[in-house]
Amino acid sequence: MTLNEIKLSTLMLMFTNYGDDLRDCDVDEMTDSTYTKYTVNMDASINRALSRIEAAKVLPLKTVVLTPENAVKTENKSRAGDYLTRWDLSSLASDFSAVCRVAEVSGWEYVSSISYEMEGNTIVLPNISEDAEEYRVLYYYRPKRIRPASPSSTVIDVPDYIAEIIPYWVKADLYEEDEPSAAVAARNIFEQMLSDIVRPDSNGQGGVKNNFVGVI
Repeated sequence: MTLNEIKLSTLMLMFTNYGDDLRDCDVDEMTDSTYTKYTVNMDASINRALSRIEAAKVLPLKTVVLTPENAVKTENKSRAGDYLTRWDLSSLASDFSAVCRVAEVSGWEYVSSISYEMEGNTIVLPNISEDAEEYRVLYYYRPKRIRPASPSSTVIDVPDYIAEIIPYWVKADLYEEDEPSAAVAARNIFEQMLSDIVRPDSNGQGGVKNNFVGVI
């Protein structure tokens, strides 16, 4: 969905159009104060909605591959053969938010979830297997935020089925002082719809080490 679609949907959800058909309108070209008094505050509200969606961990997972070339290896001086390998995920994935799980790939063997530790945005793996071809981090991403100069044609950086609930959040924000009961109702609808979205980690694999042979 575009920024324009989100804002128009919000205006219609707030019943500000009083029967006017806004579907083909461009919010960037609106001058009527009936609408502009609301649209002027929508960008910040949409960003708050994106932050809430990010925190809920309902966005599709992304993958970044860990290789020895982009790692920092630290030997354990007190125990020969022990070492830790670190990767700065924020430098490997600019939209990194949080780790869901780490998979190990060795030939046709796929270990869907292995143990790891986090040091801020740095992931730490102990004594990684020399037979592993690569490690794949499945992570939750941070959606791009709306900037002050973003045109109405800007595509919201979340899937449409998630973007469609954002107008309820925006309505709640904009009605918070003038229509508190309507604001509470809109926020409750948003939260309910958010909780109904199936999380990408709901397959039960988190924290469990599973081995299977199959096509990678």
